[in-house]
Amino acid sequence: MSMLNAVKDWAEGVILTLGYPGIALLTGLGCANVPIPSEVILPFGGIQVSKGLMDFNLVALTGTLGSVLGSLVSYGLGALLGRDFLMKYGRYMFIRPSEIAHGEVWFQKYGLNVTLWGRFIPVVRSFVSLPAGLFRSNLAKFTLFAFLGSLPWCYFWTYMGIKVGQHWDVVEQNMKVVDVIIALAFAALIFKFFWSRRTRPVEPSA
Repeated sequence: MSMLNAVKDWAEGVILTLGYPGIALLTGLGCANVPIPSEVILPFGGIQVSKGLMDFNLVALTGTLGSVLGSLVSYGLGALLGRDFLMKYGRYMFIRPSEIAHGEVWFQKYGLNVTLWGRFIPVVRSFVSLPAGLFRSNLAKFTLFAFLGSLPWCYFWTYMGIKVGQHWDVVEQNMKVVDVIIALAFAALIFKFFWSRRTRPVEPSA
């Protein structure tokens, strides 16, 4: 079975089973430090739009809602648990002390604005809310930035899904090439994940 079809079947299964709340759930988890990228989920919502099974605006808006809620969860983790706890136990939530320290440097340099433009950077957008919570930034402004950053992102990836759905026959004709690209990208991500943990020094926990 094609790797792309396997991912497509899984994403579509979740989306079709749970509907719009499923899109909000998955995008929310992606913004709450769980490695589920919205740039993978939302296009499959767009494919359903191309089939006439879902509404374009509702897919994008529920994706935005989920992203904002997930960002608030991440903010809450930073604000409630605090730096010392996350430095000590964050690695069990896929958050290394060095990554927390790096996020703090970004936040100290760019302030709350990083929670706006950081949402347009894959991977970074999943963790950008944590330092805002650690610094207990203005919650209303943070929420506004989360919305403003997530809205165009969700509309873009939903639209991309629509275009893919409209030309799915072309995708299927080149499935082997697509699978190779996915496999290489996946291998690169795994290599980067483990290499960064091998080369980055672990910050002291206190």
